[in-house]
Amino acid sequence: MNDLTNPKQYENPLLNNVITNNSNISDEHLSPGKRNLRNWLGKPFRIVITDGRVLVGFFNCTDKDSNIVLSMCAEYLEEGQDARILGNVMIPGKHIVSVSVDMPAQAVLLGLPQRHR
Repeated sequence: MNDLTNPKQYENPLLNNVITNNSNISDEHLSPGKRNLRNWLGKPFRIVITDGRVLVGFFNCTDKDSNIVLSMCAEYLEEGQDARILGNVMIPGKHIVSVSVDMPAQAVLLGLPQRHR
């Protein structure tokens, strides 16, 4: 079955309109880091940059220089203020202070040993 006749339903309804062939790619030969990146595709990211702004959007890609591309991105200048909608953005890696992935903690890092409490 192809993705067009039986699309995967995402928790975020905005993602249900996106067509991708990503599910057809086997990840058995990928390193744990690449598996994590693949798992994070389309997940909400919260990125703090050096000037204090917070960018929230869906993860699209990264590169060897740690640049990150987000789609449907919103910019927050201060906590509690309204967001400014930016759309698609590329954040240079040199300006990234922190990155948070919005998904269950046990699903964030695939293939890495779990710590025992």
